[in-house]
Amino acid sequence: MTTADKNTQQPIRDRLYTLALSLAEKLNHVANDEDILRQLANQLADEARAIGRDEADVYPIMPADSLVDTLLSDYAKRQAAALANGGVVGVRTGLEHLDETLNGLEPGKLYLLAAMPGAGKTTLALQIAATAALAGRYALYLSLENDATDLARKLACRMGKVSYTLALKGKLDPATWAAAVGELARLRGHLYLSTPRDKMPEISSLVETIMVRQGAAPAVIVVDYLQAWVKRAAGSAEAADVRERLDRFTPALRDLGERYGCAILAISSQNRSGYDKGGQAALKESGDLEYGADAVMTLARVEDTTVRSPGDTTVALKLTVEKNRMGLTGRPIMLDLIGDRCMVVERPS
Repeated sequence: MTTADKNTQQPIRDRLYTLALSLAEKLNHVANDEDILRQLANQLADEARAIGRDEADVYPIMPADSLVDTLLSDYAKRQAAALANGGVVGVRTGLEHLDETLNGLEPGKLYLLAAMPGAGKTTLALQIAATAALAGRYALYLSLENDATDLARKLACRMGKVSYTLALKGKLDPATWAAAVGELARLRGHLYLSTPRDKMPEISSLVETIMVRQGAAPAVIVVDYLQAWVKRAAGSAEAADVRERLDRFTPALRDLGERYGCAILAISSQNRSGYDKGGQAALKESGDLEYGADAVMTLARVEDTTVRSPGDTTVALKLTVEKNRMGLTGRPIMLDLIGDRCMVVERPS
C-alpha cells in the first residue's frame, strides 16, 4: 500500500492532528516574513481541504451511463442560460463572432488572452469587463499595469466617445468631459477595479468582499497580467522562478473560478521571439500555462492602419482562438482597435 493510500484511509481526526503538528514544526523553521507565512497558510489550507474530501473524490471513477441525470440537468441549465444571454451560455464579451466561437465566457472556465505590448489586450479585456457590467453582471478587473483612475478614464472615454489623448492633456471642454464621466453611472456599481501597489491581495478575499456587498460573485474576473501578478505575489520568495510560479498560479485561478462560478480572463505577455509566429508557443514563461486553460486566444496587429484624424488611429487586429475545449479553434476574428477612443470593434465582414 502506498503512502497516499494510507493517508486516504487514515481517520480524519488523526490526519488533522498530524497536519497541526506539521504546522507547529514548520513555524519553528520559517522566517517571520508575511509573504512566506501567507504561502504556508495557503498550502496548509489546501491540505486541510483535501482531508475533508472522501475517497471517491480522491480517486474518482464512475460508469459513463451513471451521468445521464447529470447531463440532463446540465443541459437544462445551459438552455436557460442561452435563452437569458441571447443565444450563448456564458457572459457575452460584446464581440459577436468571439461569443459564437467560445459560447460566451462560461462560469468556472479559464481563458487566456496573449499579445505583444501595445496590441490592445488591456483595452479589449477592460471592454469585456464593462460589457458584462452593462448587462447587469458583476465584474472584477485586477491590474498591476494601470491605476484605478486611468482605468476609469479609459472607460469614460470609451463610453462617452471622447478622445483619451485630449482628456489626458486637459484639452476637452469641461462640459464634454463631465458628460463623458457621467456615462460611468450606467455601470451601476457592477464593475470593480483593484490596482494594488504596496500589498498583494488574495483574489478570493476580493471576490468575497463583492459577495458581501452585492450578494453575488463577479461573473467575470480579469487578471492583467499573469506574469506581473505572480512576480509581485511571490514577494521575497526568490527561490521559485516565474515559470514555476505560473504553473502553480494557473490551476489556482481555475479552482477559484470553479469555486465561485466566475469566468476568469487572464492576460498573458508573449515571448519577443513569438510576436510574428504567434500560437500557444509564444506565451511567455508558458510552462503548462496553455494546458491549464480552457481557451487560449492570441491578439496580433495586422499591417493595416488607418488615420481617421490627428491622434486618432485605427489599427487592424487579428484575434485567433488557438485552443478551445468548448468548440472551434483556429478561426481568426478581425477587429479594429480605435486607440484614442479606448475601444475595440469587430471589423465588418
